[in-house]
Amino acid sequence: MKIDPSTHEEIIRRLFEVSDAKLTADKITKATSLRDDLGISSMLLISLALDLEEYLGITIENDALSRIQTVGDLFTTIEGVRKQG
Repeated sequence: MKIDPSTHEEIIRRLFEVSDAKLTADKITKATSLRDDLGISSMLLISLALDLEEYLGITIENDALSRIQTVGDLFTTIEGVRKQG
């Protein structure tokens, strides 16, 4: 299920809440690295995932979470989980 624009913006906003990003939202692309570009550690990613699970009413499995490296990976994972749901 494709993520609508308002949900997309909210996910980006939540990414910035947990990151030490020096980037602005307009510089975020699918290729943006969560770790290298946004400074999101594994522990922060888990915290973000729990927050997004609650917000979106989904469950992101640990194996899927471990494969998320970029912003694009995050959105692809969310779309896949919502499609299965």
